Formats: sequence, C-alpha cells, structure tokens
Amino acid sequence: NALSFIGLWALAKKYIEQWWIWIVVDIELAGLYVYKEIPFTAGLYAFYAVIAVAGYFKWRKDLP
Repeated sequence: NALSFIGLWALAKKYIEQWWIWIVVDIELAGLYVYKEIPFTAGLYAFYAVIAVAGYFKWRKDLP
C-alpha cells in the first residue's frame, strides 16, 4: 500500500520512475493473489504490469 502512495506521488510530479514503482507493485500483487488462489485478480494485476511497462516505454520515447 505504501508503494502505491509513492507511485501516486511520483505520478503527480510526472517522474518517469513512477512506472517502475507501478511495475513492482503490480507484479507483487499478482504474486500475492496467485498465492491466495484468486486467479482472475492475479491476471488483472499481471495485465496492469504489462500496461505499466508499455507506459514506461511510451513516456521514455516522448522525453525530449
């Protein structure tokens, strides 16, 4: 939960590193939900991690 707050703060400041925070959070939550045997939610967070990776590369491409 704390990493999510840090990620939101970094997003508000428009730091590109915020994408790495979201990738870590999403992968960690996907693993947690696999462990808790909630596969659909785990798949959703794995999909969020893929979106975060795509967002990072898009932001990196758009940097001056």
